[in-house]
Amino acid sequence: MIRRLSRRFSHRGRLGRALYKRFGGANGFEWAEHLRATTDLYHLGKDCSILPSTKIIEPEYTWIGDRVCLGSCTLICHDGAAQTINRRHNVSIDRIGPIIIEDDVFVGEDAIILGSTTIGEGSVVGAGSLVRSSVPAGSVVAGNPAKVVAKVEDVVRFWEADTLAMPWRHLIEQREGAFDRNLEPELKRMRQAHFFQGKLKRP
Repeated sequence: MIRRLSRRFSHRGRLGRALYKRFGGANGFEWAEHLRATTDLYHLGKDCSILPSTKIIEPEYTWIGDRVCLGSCTLICHDGAAQTINRRHNVSIDRIGPIIIEDDVFVGEDAIILGSTTIGEGSVVGAGSLVRSSVPAGSVVAGNPAKVVAKVEDVVRFWEADTLAMPWRHLIEQREGAFDRNLEPELKRMRQAHFFQGKLKRP
C-alpha cells in the first residue's frame, strides 16, 4: 500500500519524489521515466535506465541519449568553487558546462562526470571514475582522472570468450535481456558451485 501511494504522489514536488525514491521500489527504467515526467532534463532518450540513487545536479544542462544506463553516479555541470573564488578575489566567474551522454553508454557505480564533457556513443565509464574531459566513442575509461584503458570492441571479444568457457553459458544463451527471473535461481546455484568449490557455506 505504501508503495502504491508513493507512486501516486511521486509527481507532486520534492516531497513526492523523495517518498517515491524511498518507498516506491522503482527500478532503473521506471525511475528514468519518472525523471522524464518530473524534472527539466534537457533531453532524455528512450529505453534508459537511471537508478534512483543517481544524482543529476543540473538536469537542465544534461543531455542523455538512447539506451543509456546510469548506475549510482553523480553528474555535476557547475564548479561550486567559483562562488568562493568570486567572493575572495572580487571577480565574476561562471564555471558551468553541459554534460552530453550519447547513445548506449554505461556509467558505473560512484563515477563522477563533470561539466563540459561528452561521453561518446557506446562507451563504458568504470566504477569510481572521475570524468573531467570528453570520452571518445566506443571507449572504456577508468580511474581518477578517467583515462581510456580499452576499446569496447576488445572487451566484447574477451567477455564473449569468458562466457563460452562458463558452465552456465547455455542459460545465458536462453536468457532474454540481462536478467531472467525464471533462470536466476539455477544461474545462482551453478555460479556458487563454480566460484566456491570446496568452500563450506556458513549455516
